[in-house]
Amino acid sequence: MVAAGEWFASHGLLKRYPMKRIKIVCAFVIAALLISPRILTVAHAAELEKLNVCYSSIAATSVSTWIPKEAGIYQKYGLDVNAVYVSGAQAISTLISGDTQIVQGSGAAAVLSRLSGADVTIIGTTINVVPMSLVTTPDIGGVQDLKGKTFGVSRFGSLTDIGLRKAVSEFGLDPATDIKMVQTGGVPEILLYMQQGVIKGGLISSPTLERAKELGYKELLNLGQIKYRYPGTALVTTGSFIKHRPQTLNRFLKATLEGIKYAKANPDFTVRVLGKYTRNTDTRLLNSAFKSYVLGYIRNVPTITQPEMESVLEDIAARNPKVKTADPKQFYDLAPLEQLIKEGFVKELYPG
Repeated sequence: MVAAGEWFASHGLLKRYPMKRIKIVCAFVIAALLISPRILTVAHAAELEKLNVCYSSIAATSVSTWIPKEAGIYQKYGLDVNAVYVSGAQAISTLISGDTQIVQGSGAAAVLSRLSGADVTIIGTTINVVPMSLVTTPDIGGVQDLKGKTFGVSRFGSLTDIGLRKAVSEFGLDPATDIKMVQTGGVPEILLYMQQGVIKGGLISSPTLERAKELGYKELLNLGQIKYRYPGTALVTTGSFIKHRPQTLNRFLKATLEGIKYAKANPDFTVRVLGKYTRNTDTRLLNSAFKSYVLGYIRNVPTITQPEMESVLEDIAARNPKVKTADPKQFYDLAPLEQLIKEGFVKELYPG
């Protein structure tokens, strides 16, 4: 304040303005300088568009949602994303109710909802296989030992349910009559139920898979390694969202694709994020999950193909014959992702 008084005096302003008024002016100037950064921060936050995104699995398959959030990539594209966890097929319910605008979850659950009349549409497939393994307790010696046993799924209609049926049928058994199923609530809970002796096995994904094998449980079949294309992990929204908020969806997809690239290029960061969301501190298991799932299964550009959708309908038709006449194209929309390609965004990410 003294220096300010000297400046006013040197310019002959003390004669024109009382010192009291000068002090008040200086106080306002200092306050403005202190407050302005906060105003800018609040203004920036106000510019971000809020978006609720649901992920349905606490596993490495959800990296395409976790990394853009943790790395600040959603914010880069003007989005304030609230990532919500809802297990299995119930994630689609959050979309139908309007609680979330985009879901990262089972493509099969999306198709089932669409068949029931819900306005849900698949806009991308980040993983087009079933990235899970059928794991059983050590006493299961062979295929015949599976008959009559109880297995766990996160939720009926979820990928763990669909995948379990596929795995059992690969062994020549009828999943409808040869096994029993109970809901556990999530993938980590499937392993917990096995440890408690409630079930004999289930479909498990990484990093819970690595933990199960470490504990001595048996991996009978890795569904990700069989020749079977399926919308294992899909990006799902509503037709209404696509129509009324196309720019928001465009920015979300850009953030997702950039997040996938970032995840693969920054293994240490991705492993830390995996540990945070899965509540796992075993770096060795997390690194294994990174290599097998993030590098092995998550696709750089999550395009959708008709064979994937045909696989879903074929599976559902086994229980509901009316589905055989359904057109696979009614369950997905290629336009939002194709727009990114037309804009040259994908080429910018992957010049080669």
